[in-house]
Amino acid sequence: MGPCLVDEKAELVALCSLPGITRRQVGELLTLFGSPEGAWDAVRGGHSSSVSPKDRSGLWRSYSLDINPEGYIEVLEAGGILTLVRGERGYPGLLEEINDPPWSIFYRGKPPDQGIECVAVVGSRKATQYGIEAAEWIARGLARAGVCVVSGAAYGIDSAAHRGALAVGGATTAVLGCGPDVVYPRSNGGLLSDIAEKGCILSEYPPRVRPLRYHFPARNRLIAGMSLGVVVVEASRTGGALLTADFALSEGREVFAVPGHVFSKNSEGTNALIRNGASLVGSVEDILEELDLAGQETLPLEIPSERLTVEEQKSLDALEAGPCDAVEIAGHAGLSVGEALSLLSRMEVMGMVRRGPGGRYHVTSQSTRK
Repeated sequence: MGPCLVDEKAELVALCSLPGITRRQVGELLTLFGSPEGAWDAVRGGHSSSVSPKDRSGLWRSYSLDINPEGYIEVLEAGGILTLVRGERGYPGLLEEINDPPWSIFYRGKPPDQGIECVAVVGSRKATQYGIEAAEWIARGLARAGVCVVSGAAYGIDSAAHRGALAVGGATTAVLGCGPDVVYPRSNGGLLSDIAEKGCILSEYPPRVRPLRYHFPARNRLIAGMSLGVVVVEASRTGGALLTADFALSEGREVFAVPGHVFSKNSEGTNALIRNGASLVGSVEDILEELDLAGQETLPLEIPSERLTVEEQKSLDALEAGPCDAVEIAGHAGLSVGEALSLLSRMEVMGMVRRGPGGRYHVTSQSTRK
């Protein structure tokens, strides 16, 4: 059936856009009628009642009579929404390998190139400041290593991951539990616009489909499915991030977890993952090495000098001469040791420096300043 899916792409996309249709029902229609074109003709003829309740079959027939599949795709493209079907060039390769992949995907922007590996960074919507900083730091490092950062555009950790990748000009993909044209959550409208412009917004749901509770577990399976590994930054014991990790494990993907505070509920899930065998994340290099991505070409981190504070400028000047500890930085920048430690911590989160053995800091190997 593979080649015919691509040859009859318009009919397959139209099938996947029928109101309320499920992946299972699309599969049953294709099995019963042999091809997307045959299934579409059956729907138009009112012959899909064996697959759906009679009222739904009638709704599908009424909908299909107003749709020309080729014209439907043209209308989508005119609105900035593109489509890919299984077997088509550009369809995410890892996603096609999972159990029950989407028959079609709808997207805005540019999906990751076939040669770019994806890593998911997910976590709690009710993230702590520690979690947000960790997610941004990890996403920046992955993006600078040429990895596409995948997440779900939710509040908290997901948003931080997307922002981190965008901040260094890297690739990021947001996988939604609604149509690719639906802004959800609404307050993330600006972030979603940036992702659509510089990365990709992707969904298995057609345009105008609203976010429903049962869409999000399905969305999480796509996040895990298109990624080599899943990094869980913060998660409670019952959060959706752990479901994403479960999907990753079921598909043979790597799972990573960032250790958290033992008294924080947001760390209960991540710490449990580590106890159960997930790889502990102490640095971005831990992820890259485990996934055999350490040798990938990196993006330069450009830090315009005019954006640096005086203290940051002095600290980088000192570090460019060689590794320094906090006491040495304090002397160069005219700060107390406590102030220097705070400054270095912020610079590490921003990806400007890296803490090495013995508490000595290094300028990151990718860092350049204009």
